[in-house]
Parts: sequence; C-alpha cells; structure tokens
Amino acid sequence: MIVSNGEPIKPTHSEPLAIYISGGITGVKNWQDIFMAAEQDLMLHLHARFFIFNPVKIAKDLERSFKVNIGKMPGYTDYMREDIKILARCNAICMLPDWKRSKGARLEYRIAKILNMQILEWQPN
Repeated sequence: MIVSNGEPIKPTHSEPLAIYISGGITGVKNWQDIFMAAEQDLMLHLHARFFIFNPVKIAKDLERSFKVNIGKMPGYTDYMREDIKILARCNAICMLPDWKRSKGARLEYRIAKILNMQILEWQPN
C-alpha cells in the first residue's frame, strides 16, 4: 500500500509524478528485491501519469558507465551523487520500511522535505 500522511494516496491527473524510491541498502538483506517490489506496487496502484526512479536500476546504469569509462566499480559517494542528482528532479519520494536506519535514506528524506516534495510511504502487504 502507498500512503501519504497516513492515508492511502489518491493520485491526481493534473501533474505527472516523478517518484524516487528511498530506503536502506547497506546491510539490508535482499534490498534489491524490496526496491523492486515497491516499484511494482507503485505501478499497480497509481493510476496517474508518473515516472519511477528506482536506485536498483540507477546503480546498474552507474556501474555500467563506470566499467566502460573508468574501468572500476563506483564507490558509495558515487552512488549517492547519482541518486541525489536524480532525486532533485523528482516531485515525490517514496520511503521504504526502516528507512530511518539508513544514513543515505535520511539524507534523501531531508532533501525531499527541503524541496517540498510529496512524501509517500510504501507498506508491503
């Protein structure tokens, strides 16, 4: 379920949503599966025009780019720079369960608040 301020989200058709998914990665078991499940849930339950930015896919693109152009894997700061750049283009953020345990997700949340983004929460069934 996707909620905003504790209430199920009611998407509007007036403006397309660009939603960035945020949650813990470092030390989280099966983090990729969690992010993919949240993306699928967003796609199923939002009936408005929207775009979803999933850090799983962002990371894969960044890793390919680094491998081709630099010949090595990106580091933590490289991932965060790319994620924040994409987050700043969005108008909503969807927080995953236990996001408060993640230094990166807490930073993304603060950025979203400063940029007046809609804050969504994903609650798995």
